[in-house]
Amino acid sequence: MKGMAIFMVVMGHILTMCVRDIDRAPVFKFIGQIHMPLFFFISGWFAVKLNDNASLRTPGLLQRAKRLLLPMLGASTLFIYYYPSSGLQSPFDSTWSGLWLNVWKNGYWFTFVLFEIFAVYAAYTLIVRRVRSFWVELLAVVAVWAVLGGIYLFLPAVADAFLSFELVFTFFPIFMAGALARRHSEAFMRLCASSGAVTVSLVLVVLCMAFVCWPWNYSFGSKFNVILAQIVMQISLAIVAVAVVKPWSERAFDASRPAPGRFASMWAFLGDKSLAIYLLHYFFLFPMPFMRPLLESFGLSVVPLLVFAALFAIPVVALSLCADYVLSFSRLFCIFITGSTPSKALKS
Repeated sequence: MKGMAIFMVVMGHILTMCVRDIDRAPVFKFIGQIHMPLFFFISGWFAVKLNDNASLRTPGLLQRAKRLLLPMLGASTLFIYYYPSSGLQSPFDSTWSGLWLNVWKNGYWFTFVLFEIFAVYAAYTLIVRRVRSFWVELLAVVAVWAVLGGIYLFLPAVADAFLSFELVFTFFPIFMAGALARRHSEAFMRLCASSGAVTVSLVLVVLCMAFVCWPWNYSFGSKFNVILAQIVMQISLAIVAVAVVKPWSERAFDASRPAPGRFASMWAFLGDKSLAIYLLHYFFLFPMPFMRPLLESFGLSVVPLLVFAALFAIPVVALSLCADYVLSFSRLFCIFITGSTPSKALKS
């Protein structure tokens, strides 16, 4: 799922940064509503660690800062100097001001926001460390989210932009949905294996996505209603994604097989390298405004845009992986640029 999500991230940036001015295309809106919620759900799933007594373990924030914040600062700083030579027309403010005083952090907001959510999750674990009831945990999640909402409402605009707090408030529920799903994995997997639950989730994804992407078409399209619809859509999306990917991955990585297939191995490899791809792929995007008239001649329809974005995402991902491999021979660059582990050759 991480491999597919990071590929969709690159596809979305192919459209919005390389071609530009086609953000109104339905396929761009759909991609944008899928990949980041999946990343936060997966992050929440793997955030759950248990002590020997089965109580929740508080995550180490120092390790998370080293893994998320240091490479984010290093890569985004380099991109500030590289951007004038890129030829791109970025929708982000690719300057020092954009890094510190803009919600989107030069496009590197995900690692920054994920660390903040981990910090909130660390506080949450102290509250429900020994709780076993799903409903009590859910009530605690709602209470913490309400506190975040109160902070967001009264936070000055400058502080909100510096902390990207709107995004923390937006993606905290789906992160915690992943954590609760892992904490109660047997019940969640039964839900994902239920045909009725998957059917309802698919319907909810379609209906909520239509509302979230085009709220102005509805008389009840208030900001609060959009946020609620996003939460329902993202949780439903996670159920559908796990229902689809889990059986396939179990077959592909069955211990009785001599080796997983190349297709499965490719997506697993991309998932393992997703952070490095996210940090590095901006450097390999290139301007393609000449493609806009052709794509618009297709009416910005879904299939041509999907094919176009996927085809050009392949070399961008490949170049990002090549750069990650080269940089993996330097511990310094692993820490400050890619967030990867050093090369095995370097370790030996």
